[in-house]
Amino acid sequence: MQNFKKNLGFNLALIAIAALFLVGCVMAFLAYRGSTDSALALDRARKVQVALLNGHAFAPGADPVSLNDKNVEAAADDVKALEAHLASLRALVAGNPDFAIKGKASANSAELSALLRESVDGWRKLAADQGIKLTPNDPTAFGFYRYIHNQGTSPKRDFQKVDQQRQIIDFIVRQLAESRPAGSPLLIESIDREPVETFLLIPEGKPGAGTYAPDAEATKNEVDEFLPNRTFDRRGLVDSLSFRVRFVGYTPTLRTFVNKIRNSGRPVAITTIDVGLASKEVEKLLSVVSAPSVLPGLGAPTTAAPAVLGNFFADEVPAPSTGTKAAAAQVDQRVLVVPRKLSSFVVQIDYLSIPEEKPATSVEGEPKK
Repeated sequence: MQNFKKNLGFNLALIAIAALFLVGCVMAFLAYRGSTDSALALDRARKVQVALLNGHAFAPGADPVSLNDKNVEAAADDVKALEAHLASLRALVAGNPDFAIKGKASANSAELSALLRESVDGWRKLAADQGIKLTPNDPTAFGFYRYIHNQGTSPKRDFQKVDQQRQIIDFIVRQLAESRPAGSPLLIESIDREPVETFLLIPEGKPGAGTYAPDAEATKNEVDEFLPNRTFDRRGLVDSLSFRVRFVGYTPTLRTFVNKIRNSGRPVAITTIDVGLASKEVEKLLSVVSAPSVLPGLGAPTTAAPAVLGNFFADEVPAPSTGTKAAAAQVDQRVLVVPRKLSSFVVQIDYLSIPEEKPATSVEGEPKK
């Protein structure tokens, strides 16, 4: 220690030189390691560049496609063609903008509830005026049971979407009423809708985060709301609102209704049609007795089946008769056909629309909307 103190300046200089040497060694090692990593990254980039320039074979035996000017221009043209095709598909789905059905953007809770009650009363009056039956014990609320039977109910969100559903149902009801042939029986059992106001926001970390999904619990006790199993909805491409029309009538009513919906010019699509026989209670309600139909020109049917079927086709030569009794029997013969019965129909309809394109990312410092 005495020697160290005697040569303090010299010893401190040695310590400083040693420290600088160690620091220099560490920096040299780090520089060497960085240069090695840079060399490896450069080598990988060169390999990628060579691979792009040499081309990639997308199928065995096919010529490789390289990243040259010609292929880049061709790829750019393909992108433009795809964008144009996508725009044309969007236009086809959206249909004529003049026929689009949109909800009132200014609707609030009180205004919307009043509109819904007024519309349901109007549809019931329309049915009564045209002789269309509704279920007697609990007539349909046309998809808005929660608002008609629960005073004070209001949507949790998206008033405009619910009002849009109201206008679409108005379109469906009037098309169905106009599809009934004169004097033909028709019973509207219900018109059900997809309950968009009960959709829940999917939290972060789950598939589809930031979008809305149906709340199954909220529709359990509602008689005229349903979650469609089959729909044209495709997230980010096509939005759809599903409706289900349940009614009882004859096949011409269904056929006319389907054709009117398809040819209306509205962006609608029929996803499912289920057909069944009407119950005895419904037949009694409509005061309809099943009776066999008769082919034109053959008169009223008889209970006895003919022994010989003749002249069934228009160009068939009648069988020769040998006497007056045979001729009389031929005049009285009838053709038995399937009895005409009421059917129960369930038609699901999707109203289609194109999702609004999200605006570009806002400039830094600009508040998010």
